[in-house]
Order: sequence, then structure tokens, then C-alpha cells
Amino acid sequence: MTTPLIQFNGVTRDYVNGEVVTRALRGVTFSIEAGEFVAIMGPSGSGKSTTMHIMGFLDTLTDGTYLFDQKNVISFTEDELAKFRQDQVGFVFQAFNLLQKSTVYQNIMLPLVYGTLSRAERHERVQKAIQAVDMQHRALHFSNQLSGGEKQRVAIARALVNNPTVIFADEPTGNLDTKTGTQILDLLAALNDEGHTIVMVTHEEEAAEYASRILRMRDGLLESDTSNGSRRRGGYTK
Repeated sequence: MTTPLIQFNGVTRDYVNGEVVTRALRGVTFSIEAGEFVAIMGPSGSGKSTTMHIMGFLDTLTDGTYLFDQKNVISFTEDELAKFRQDQVGFVFQAFNLLQKSTVYQNIMLPLVYGTLSRAERHERVQKAIQAVDMQHRALHFSNQLSGGEKQRVAIARALVNNPTVIFADEPTGNLDTKTGTQILDLLAALNDEGHTIVMVTHEEEAAEYASRILRMRDGLLESDTSNGSRRRGGYTK
């Protein structure tokens, strides 16, 4: 029996503003195996983004246990959390978060700047990531010269460049038209087929159908956890 890559056990998250305490997560328990493609769904305020941010070391839990690759995250120092963000996870955001006056190549290189790789190794990593998303022909274009779909491909390449253990995609099709959204979801599915673990937050049912498993959240609780036996490929509509 394999050990899950991600384990949440009774995870809570409180946000305190003066005397007001807002409980975003109310004791969430689930696990994710390496190599899965998991979609997290739920209405606004359900806790899905908070869950992803804790998984991706962008936020911290209030109570409960989070194990990443059998390591207890709550015991990490700030430096250890930063290193895990650098080495273990890649993020793809709805708004792309690219540097507008930098080229595709430079944007993808960014996560490697503070690492220990040689210049040749960094170049090789970037080239491999560019090829993975089929953007070789745009490598020297500035990001403000790209279409929305091309920007998201660059964001995915940037998430891939450190060879992360898991890729987190937060509403990756939210700013894209139907055709481009299909292409991005097909790309994420292809990366999953190659062995990458994908965790995607989405509010779109048809986007979630690309995942092999769907977690549904409501009011800070895990409402359901279902397997998706007939994963979608292509034909996504918004």
C-alpha cells in the first residue's frame, strides 16, 4: 500500500480580524496519491482556495495535521516552507502572473534564479519546459505580445521548470475562451498522463471532468469525494 503524497487530517483554518474570527476550514480530511489529477470544487466561500493555498505552502493551517510526502508541514520553519514552495510545487494562476516586459524565456527562467543550478542546466530546464507546452516559436516574444492561451501555456511551463512534485492550478481556464480553455485542460491532462500530480481548483463542472477525482467543498467542509471513471478529453465548453 502506497503512502499518500498529501494528507489532510482534521485541518482547520481561522482568520482573525480584531474580535471577529472567520473559520474558512472546519476540519477537512482527505489524501491525494502521487500521480492523481484532482479537481476541487465548491461555491464562493466554500474553502477550496484556502485548501489549495495550504497544500501549496502559501498559507498555514490553524489546527489539524498536514503531511506532505510524510513530512509534518506545521513543524516547518519559514525558510523550510520557502524551500518547499521552490522545490516541490508549481503554481498556475487564473491571472497568469507573468512579467509583462520580460520574454517567454525569461518568465520561465524566473523560478530558477535563486537555485544552485549552473547556467547550462538552467537553460536546459527552460528549453525542456518550453517544449512541453509547445511554445518554442514564441520563446523570445514578450509576454504582453501573447494571447491568453499562450500566456497560460507559459505559466504552466514556469510551473514545470523546477520539476515539481505537484502542480496546483487555480481556475486555470477562468480568463480563457472555450477553445483555449479546452487546449489548456488537454495540456494539463497530458502532463498528468506523463506522471505529474495535478490539483486544480475550478467552479466549472466540465473542466472538473478532466480530473480523475473530484472533491466538493461547502462551508469549509468536504462535502463529497468521488472518482471520475470517464475523464473528458477535448470538447470543453464554458
